[in-house]
Amino acid sequence: MTDISDNDELPTGWQIGQTSDGRVFYINHQTQKTQWEHPITKKVKVLPKESGEKKTNIVFFDEQQKRSATLDLRQTSTKDLDPSFGHQSNALQILYGTDLANKTAVVTGANSGIGFEIARSLAKHGCQVILACRNLTKGEAACSKIRTEKEDANISCRKLDLCSLRGVKQFVEQYRQEALPLHLLILNAGVLNTTFKLTEDGYEEMFQVNYLAQTYLAAGLLSSMLVTKSDQPPRIIAISCESHRVESPGISTINGIATDRLSPRSPHHFDHLLSYGQSKLCLIMFIAEFRRNYPQIYSVACHPGNAINSNLTRDSYFYQFLVLLTRPFSKSLQQAAATPIYCAITNRVLKEPTIYYNNCDEGCPSTFVYNHKLTEDLWIQTQSLIELAFRKQPLTVV
Repeated sequence: MTDISDNDELPTGWQIGQTSDGRVFYINHQTQKTQWEHPITKKVKVLPKESGEKKTNIVFFDEQQKRSATLDLRQTSTKDLDPSFGHQSNALQILYGTDLANKTAVVTGANSGIGFEIARSLAKHGCQVILACRNLTKGEAACSKIRTEKEDANISCRKLDLCSLRGVKQFVEQYRQEALPLHLLILNAGVLNTTFKLTEDGYEEMFQVNYLAQTYLAAGLLSSMLVTKSDQPPRIIAISCESHRVESPGISTINGIATDRLSPRSPHHFDHLLSYGQSKLCLIMFIAEFRRNYPQIYSVACHPGNAINSNLTRDSYFYQFLVLLTRPFSKSLQQAAATPIYCAITNRVLKEPTIYYNNCDEGCPSTFVYNHKLTEDLWIQTQSLIELAFRKQPLTVV
């Protein structure tokens, strides 16, 4: 079937369709009307006709259930009524008709990129969203931008510097003191450094930001999640990527976990691509062990998509150029936010043992993720690294 996806992002509540003669039309679910022009660009699109039998791509909308399908919902079984999402889905499509007014979410690195789209999408559906950002000025600007779309959005920004484990501890202590509920913790923040950098805690920056500090945050907010009253278990969604499959200098089935290679102390043992991929592998392995230790919390990792035009590549002109070249073939930020949102709000995932999702479907991560001995060793070593950082620099709350 011809791909009818549109590179121009659709507004909330709109969907794309195609007639048998190749003409693309746009559906406004709020007004229950269709039109030929793109709602933003006003462009009219006609695709080449397909060979063979032509079928009109009709979209059926169920007003009562607040969902749509390309099959007549009256002629399908209960199983068929479940919404089907894939690599072209976006976050707002998955959230359509969902009321999150009784939910609270914390999203790390949410002032831009995928994190911003996740926060924006949740807030537009009533969720109380806390943007956990290093730069409060950018975080407040992100909140203001969301309020221009939804004036009464329940959204705020708090400082969270993942380069400082003491900063993470202060964030957690403030959250606990306010006794806020926590239904969703989305570990989205990430950096991709081409040069070697150490944090104030003495760890390689990508290892700490992408993995160590965020797992420390999850452990610190555990008690807040456990006491949150809800008809569903709280959820932790960790944003990883397919790069977790690269060679891992610090993880092997023979030597186990080598902490000096997880976080190299000098540039002589630093390869930025291997270090980035390894930090993302650690995140998935942590999720696997977290699920075993705390089954009352639904924890999962996911891949948002390849070559996303986000701030991840902000420090490298080379990677920005690669993203620009691959832009026609990559996902929009709204599409990249789809799989995290799918894991965060759908009921189907709660019944599945899957640890890693890709394109709103079950994925197959590295075999290291299923090695219980390795994940348990990483869990123990992670605690030791955090404790070591605080012994070197005791926490002082001013």
